Amino acid sequence: MPVYRFELRDGTSAIRDDTGVSPPDRGHALAYAHVVVRELMRGHELQARYWRLDVYGETGERVFEIPFASVDWTLDHMRPELRAKVAETSERVRTLRELVASAKITMRESQALVARSRGRPYLATYLGEHTIRAL
Repeated sequence: MPVYRFELRDGTSAIRDDTGVSPPDRGHALAYAHVVVRELMRGHELQARYWRLDVYGETGERVFEIPFASVDWTLDHMRPELRAKVAETSERVRTLRELVASAKITMRESQALVARSRGRPYLATYLGEHTIRAL
């Protein structure tokens, strides 16, 4: 049976599931992913609407992208075109948040490299990740 792994993208970091699940086929994997998305959103629909769950197959290729806005039941009362706009805006919010997070990582790395080149102390890790990505 193939193993499907998940990655939650919340706009600041990617949270990976390295264990995965082994549903019988892609259809069951997609249904399981929708259940996971609904569970993660429950009670936090507005805050999590811009998140996305990516599903990866056995060889590491992304087989599904599930934007949380696409399964947000609190949007069910909207006309389809308005709901599509909310989904599009949510995707843009997530993308913008990822860009800002990436810029912050680059800034910390630059500051660490400059400090290191001058023989000064620098932040070696941040939230468990090396500040200087390639040593």
